[in-house]
Amino acid sequence: MAESYEGGCLCGAIRFRAAGAPRFVAHCHCQSCRRQVGGVIATFAGYAVKDVEWTKGHPGVYASSPGVTRSFCKNCGTPLAYESEKRPGDIDLFLGAFDEPGKLPARSHVWTEARVPWFHADEHLPMHLRSGLED
Repeated sequence: MAESYEGGCLCGAIRFRAAGAPRFVAHCHCQSCRRQVGGVIATFAGYAVKDVEWTKGHPGVYASSPGVTRSFCKNCGTPLAYESEKRPGDIDLFLGAFDEPGKLPARSHVWTEARVPWFHADEHLPMHLRSGLED
């Protein structure tokens, strides 16, 4: 049986299952992600949409910028996912929403050009000024 990872929101209204190992796990430093989570970074596990199943409830969706949607629990506000038209068929799940985030260590940093200067963590990982797809 293939590995899978489960998670959900704070209140339990939304649950998901992600099949297999994520394509990437990255700390994002962009302002938009920081504002969504209310912290200095957001950490994501990237999957194909076909590998993610909402097993309980359905998240709300917010169009945060042109071509970008962010999913969240409509009851408790937990951020759950990020999707972009630039990467059709992909979904990035917020690592903090996983039941066992410690099993999915970060492997890189993205959008470091927007990094909060005093924040230092996982300095040994690759750093990408932008998304990591183009640099």
